[in-house]
Formats: sequence, structure tokens, C-alpha cells
Amino acid sequence: KQWYQRRVRGRQMHMKFRKPLVVFTPKSLLRHPLARSPFSEMASGTSFKPVIPESGDISKVKKVLFCSGKVYYDLLEKREAAGLVEEVAITRLEQLSPFPHDLVAEEIARYGAGVKMSWVQEEHKNAGAWAYVKPRLNNHLTGDAKISYCGRDSAASAATGNKKLHKMELSNFMEKSFEI
Repeated sequence: KQWYQRRVRGRQMHMKFRKPLVVFTPKSLLRHPLARSPFSEMASGTSFKPVIPESGDISKVKKVLFCSGKVYYDLLEKREAAGLVEEVAITRLEQLSPFPHDLVAEEIARYGAGVKMSWVQEEHKNAGAWAYVKPRLNNHLTGDAKISYCGRDSAASAATGNKKLHKMELSNFMEKSFEI
């Protein structure tokens, strides 16, 4: 993850205008085996990817999950365990602001009409990026299609204070994420 932070800082320094840079990285991802990139992605001529689309065949996809951050790795594990690798695509938004409208529009256009789209976050509905990304994602959907929410319900506190309840909430929204 250190290369990622160096690349983001370098990109920030070369912008024509200055803005504060905020990077949120949970400690659990520092040693996660899937949170690593090959050196080829760090070579000269490469750049930061604000949107990381699903790779592979998307012809059988019935649902697309948009997410950001650590929840991506939980979704990968759950998708593999449920045997839904071909039916559910996962797209990561690595940069939320400024919102990458052009890249998101391209990603949504890759999937045909009738494919369900959902935003997944581990945070409570009123605490994560949902309120920010919902109108921006809906802006790129056609017809009556709307982005749906998969995550914890709104709550006044960030934590339940009960490990059993926390795990139950996590399990519930993970199950909801993979309903086709």
C-alpha cells in the first residue's frame, strides 16, 4: 500500500491547483494478501486508477456492486463462497472526489439494460459515502433504473457496541448484496 500512497501524493503534487489530501486506510489492509499490486502496475507509464472495473467476462453479469475501500475484499470472499463469480461484478471507486463521472459512465455502459446496480458500504447509511455517490451514480443510469443501497441501516453511533450484533449486521448486508 505504500506505493499507492506515494503515487497519490505524487499525483496531488503535480496538479495545477492544490487541495488537501485525505487518505483513509484501515490497518487490516496493510498485510492483506489481496491488497497488493504487481510491480508492473507501478512502472513508468502507469497511473492511478480512480475506478477499477471488474476484469474478465461480463456477459453473464446480472448485478453490479459498486464499493470503495475495505468492503471490496469482504465482497470478493463472499462472492467466491456463494459461487456467484459470473453473475455478480464488483467495481471499486478508488477516488470519490472529484467524482470520476466519465469513468463511471463507461463502467455502467459496459453492462446492458436490466442489470441491477447497487452501492455497498460497511458504514451505516448515514455515515458512509452513500449520500454522496447516490445522485452521481443515478445520473448515469438510463430509464427508470436506480442505484440501490446495500449496507447497514442508519444509526446514531458508528458502532453497535456488541460484537454479536455487529457480525449479524455484517452478515445481513452481505446477504442482501448478493441477492439477484
